[in-house]
Amino acid sequence: MKRKYYLIDTENVGDRWFDLPAKIRKKDRVITFYTKNHSKHLEAYLAEQIHNPKILWLECIAGNNALDYQLIGVLSYLIARYPEASFCIFSNDKDYQGIVGFWQSRGIAVSQKGFIIEDKKKKKKGKKKKKRGVKGKKAGNGNIKEENITKEMIMPVYGIIEKLKQTELTDKQYFIEIAKSVPVANLGGWYQALTAIMGQEKGRNYYQDFKADDNLKESLLRYYVEDKYFRGVNLAALVLYSHNLDIEKAEDIYKIIHSHNEKKIKDVKADFNKKFNNESQYFKVLQPVIRVIKKI
Repeated sequence: MKRKYYLIDTENVGDRWFDLPAKIRKKDRVITFYTKNHSKHLEAYLAEQIHNPKILWLECIAGNNALDYQLIGVLSYLIARYPEASFCIFSNDKDYQGIVGFWQSRGIAVSQKGFIIEDKKKKKKGKKKKKRGVKGKKAGNGNIKEENITKEMIMPVYGIIEKLKQTELTDKQYFIEIAKSVPVANLGGWYQALTAIMGQEKGRNYYQDFKADDNLKESLLRYYVEDKYFRGVNLAALVLYSHNLDIEKAEDIYKIIHSHNEKKIKDVKADFNKKFNNESQYFKVLQPVIRVIKKI
């Protein structure tokens, strides 16, 4: 396996990365970006780890977003020199999502990891309304792994509608098809796509597994398609297919969504009703991914 570089934005994540060097492989590298405004804990840690070959220390010029730009500059240099390596930015800063998506769309294994503490799931009171998953399957436990994805599962980039007419997708193939449309760094997009396609319970379970599995995300990077039109039509077709609706309408749906401002969902719904003769199920199943389709 190729070397992995971890780029630490200490202005954003502070000292919460200190246990990382002990967890990574001997060949991997941690590049720590810090400024003169660093914490006392970081200074003490630097003194302890100064001779650790896994860690490279880079002092940056302080200023508004200055460290971010310097981190991106180093990331770009490393990608140019070691394009086969993989890279992970440690930061909660959403501004990095653009650069992550930019490199992912070009086949580079770049990801971002944050340190946001999530609340425990709140249990809903009352009876739960059952919702079917893909093709009526029971809710899964998110058991999708990189090694389970094979070449035979990969459908051709184009002709998605014709192919969907002739086959029945497995859950693993759904992951590959979603990866063609939604960058792996777009966690919100993946959550909406998985729950819209597989149902709330099953989709949420798969999303939790996807979010925690960096190897899976890296393995899916290579399927991302740069053609924006294809990405939107593909995702719309997948949602329609999973609900046994007419996938031939996917292109019309994409055009309607992109003819409106993403905030004017009511206008999208009105056009859906006109185009599809008030068949409300089309808007109902696609509503969760309208903004995703608009942005991808």
